[in-house]
Amino acid sequence: MNNGFRRFHPFILFFYYIVSGLLIMLYNHPVFMIIAMCLFIGVNITHDNGKALRKWMIPLFIMGSIFALLNPLLVSRGTHILFYVDNRQITLEALMFGITMALMLITVIILFVSFNLILNGNKFLYLFSKIVPRTAFLMMLSIRFVPLLKRRYDEINAVYRVRGMTMFHGSLKDRANNGMNMLQTLLTWSLEEAIQTADSMQARGYQSGKKSSYTLYKMTKADWMMFSILIVILIVGMLGASFGYGKIVIYPTLGTLQFYAGDWIVLFCMMLAISLPLIVEGIEWLRWKF
Repeated sequence: MNNGFRRFHPFILFFYYIVSGLLIMLYNHPVFMIIAMCLFIGVNITHDNGKALRKWMIPLFIMGSIFALLNPLLVSRGTHILFYVDNRQITLEALMFGITMALMLITVIILFVSFNLILNGNKFLYLFSKIVPRTAFLMMLSIRFVPLLKRRYDEINAVYRVRGMTMFHGSLKDRANNGMNMLQTLLTWSLEEAIQTADSMQARGYQSGKKSSYTLYKMTKADWMMFSILIVILIVGMLGASFGYGKIVIYPTLGTLQFYAGDWIVLFCMMLAISLPLIVEGIEWLRWKF
């Protein structure tokens, strides 16, 4: 469905993720990261009720915990010593840096989950096909490849379970044979589909002439308004970051978490930028209801 936030021009959607990603990278204040992460979780919920994000929750939790705990164990910089582990000092600065990096990594991954849902293959190919057609086509195939293999594996696994063949029961030899048979079926199916796709592309004259798109996107007033808002937010955010707002000094001594007027301004800009899909979907919901 191309309603709500999805109805915007592909360039506007792509620019939204560029601006949001830049704002995340510009600031390192943990409060900024927590708010950005929560907002992006809300954005993903508006896309598909959080179905795609739920698959990432456990890996994100494990990855974030490793980053947060590994940094203070490997880095001993800082002046506020919390305790010692095997004669190695654990400092508050190293712990704060690990937490901040973990929050930033989790937020960026959640951003890309949303990116994968909104900028599907057709929109992505529309954006870059005229600039780098082969690279765009390969990237689109790569993005589509893993989910496609996962769906095919689930279908093959369901058929094998009906036949009583599974990789989780029986002797080691039977499980290995069943696994190899499933892998062989998956690879054969994928290769046949690849040959059919290549034949279809050749029959339709792929790269025989000028590239055209069957879906035409035109910039509307709403697109230009969204683009203007993102430009203003990006300029204000970059200016604020250049003056040191939205950042916290970690090394060599942990700075204060206090917010100044400039911090509140850049925080509002970041929240507004990330919340644009929520605002658009909220307006659509109100129109539908009332």
